[in-house]
Amino acid sequence: MKTPGLLLILISLTPLPAAPNYEAQAVEDARHDRTYLIFDGQKPNSMVCDTALRELPDGTWVMVMRGGGDHEPAPENHVTITFSSDQGRTWTPMKPAGIPIERKGMQIAQSPSELMVLRDRVVLYFSTHDGHRAGWRSWLTESTDGCRTWGVPRLVPGRLGNKSYIRNHIVTRDGRILLPFQHYVERKDGTPESNPRSDAVRRSRNGVLISRDNGRTWTEHGNIKLTDDEDHSGFAENNIVELSDGRIAMIIRADRLGGVLYYAESLDGGRTWPEYARKTDIPNPGSKATIYGLGGDAVAMVHNPNSSHRSPLALWVSFDGMKSWPYRRVLVKESSDGPRGRLNYPDGFLSKDRQYVHIAFDDNRHRAVYYGAKLPPVPGEFSK
Repeated sequence: MKTPGLLLILISLTPLPAAPNYEAQAVEDARHDRTYLIFDGQKPNSMVCDTALRELPDGTWVMVMRGGGDHEPAPENHVTITFSSDQGRTWTPMKPAGIPIERKGMQIAQSPSELMVLRDRVVLYFSTHDGHRAGWRSWLTESTDGCRTWGVPRLVPGRLGNKSYIRNHIVTRDGRILLPFQHYVERKDGTPESNPRSDAVRRSRNGVLISRDNGRTWTEHGNIKLTDDEDHSGFAENNIVELSDGRIAMIIRADRLGGVLYYAESLDGGRTWPEYARKTDIPNPGSKATIYGLGGDAVAMVHNPNSSHRSPLALWVSFDGMKSWPYRRVLVKESSDGPRGRLNYPDGFLSKDRQYVHIAFDDNRHRAVYYGAKLPPVPGEFSK
């Protein structure tokens, strides 16, 4: 039988595991990345925005985006779609998605915000307006044939049918679906808005919709503010992830509020949220970032880690529930149009084996690009 003193000596002589070399791992992972061009727009229909890449149950990849015209918002904007049967290498010609809604008046412009792939159907959330954000309303439509045809659109229920965007959903470990939303409220004093382009996105409120029945019915939770400034405007473009203890973490774009992302979390699985989000130290120039749960407290984020410009496009990974981000690497250094060009709106999905995050992004508003980024192993799996 070992004595306590001898046991302590043996423990002290046991070598500690080597700390992961994240820099070396990033170099190795970059060797396995892949990227392909999806679409290169030509004027007068060069527009590429709000790209959303998903995998359908049969393995086909689909990407929807805002196309049409050469800027946004504009009456020419509408939802376009393309498919890939070879994991992003080649794509079908970009075409209108074929949503059965008349494009005129307050519904002439369309913009997708989430493509939710469920077991038995695909749900597209999109918004319409007059081309200048007046009359902004939010809709959903469903497909049961792999996004080839769509059902009659219906308004998102309740207040979210007006001046809202529905963002990337997650499915929690207990089977619930959570859909983050960004919604914009009227002035407290009832003063009417005067400028549709800017006033339409003043006073954001953020939260989640929760479904326990595979998206048939929903309840609304949260009314998170970024600031009390009644004149603050911006696209919140929130994203969420579930952490190991059931907390739901939310990141929020916060234009002109310090050049960083904001953060809020729910301690009870998304049912209740704080009144205000708080600043993080994650640089952000006022652009959409997306996060992906890798299991446990590991989270991947694809974003622009720059407080003043939408480049580069980078992959960061946290292993401690978003407290720190030790794994950082640049995916795309700058736009194909040079350093002044912008790399916008990365949005995609994890491979089933969680080895890759597959995203589509827009390169300076005229190129849709696929990027497959190799993910690092979780701690304990790094080679010494």
